[in-house]
Amino acid sequence: MANICRMRIAVIIAQGLMAVSAIPCGLMLMLAPDGRLIQLPLDSLTNSPFTDFFWPGLLLFGVLGVGHAVGLVLTLRHSAHASRAALALGLGTIIWIVVQVIMTDPFHWMQVVISGLGIIQVIGHRSV
Repeated sequence: MANICRMRIAVIIAQGLMAVSAIPCGLMLMLAPDGRLIQLPLDSLTNSPFTDFFWPGLLLFGVLGVGHAVGLVLTLRHSAHASRAALALGLGTIIWIVVQVIMTDPFHWMQVVISGLGIIQVIGHRSV
């Protein structure tokens, strides 16, 4: 029982961190698609199909940011959909980072942290 409680808390923290980081970062990328607001150079997109950060910012804001905010609310309310949401959001986060590592340059240590948040949700989704 204590392990389930700890995993639920870990999922809540992961969802909260994802929401509070992805929403403002995605918004800043949409507002300044050249990346200047978060000091992200356009040349990091050389291996991607994007010419600027607007579409990645929209996906970051809408899918990862708002998605994790919704997932957090579901988890906090003990919704019947919380477990599936945590699993989907965790897998989505991992896929996002894998694609990001493939398409962008250079590698950044935050990609490891964000992947870890996704893994926490995948591992802990049954505890929510």
